[in-house]
Amino acid sequence: MAEKGTILVVDNESDQLEMMQEVLRRIGFDARTTDDPQQALKMVENHAFNLIFIDLIMSEIEGTELCEQIKRIRPDVCIYAYSGHTHLYDPERLARSGFDGAIGKPATIEEIKTALNRAASMQPTAGFSIIY
Repeated sequence: MAEKGTILVVDNESDQLEMMQEVLRRIGFDARTTDDPQQALKMVENHAFNLIFIDLIMSEIEGTELCEQIKRIRPDVCIYAYSGHTHLYDPERLARSGFDGAIGKPATIEEIKTALNRAASMQPTAGFSIIY
């Protein structure tokens, strides 16, 4: 199967990284993963990803801060918060940080596909979306 694009997943939980990589591979995407936010920034500098999923709560940095840093490097990339704690964050705060949407853990394949479809058709004014 030809790859549809490249997705970056940043999460401090290795099981989540493995699960997302497998799901994305099965639906035709090349998934790059890292548990290191600094490595994620280097990856973003060197590659234009179609979509980035970022965990909100990580030990070294909060996901909102990482999103802000990535948007300074690649302002047009679509970024989704990917966390079991999205309910703790105000959607307006996530949007101000640069997130284009949020998806909860554990995510279903359909929820992941919805985020991917939205990223593929994103317009600069598409607005913030929460997928449950």
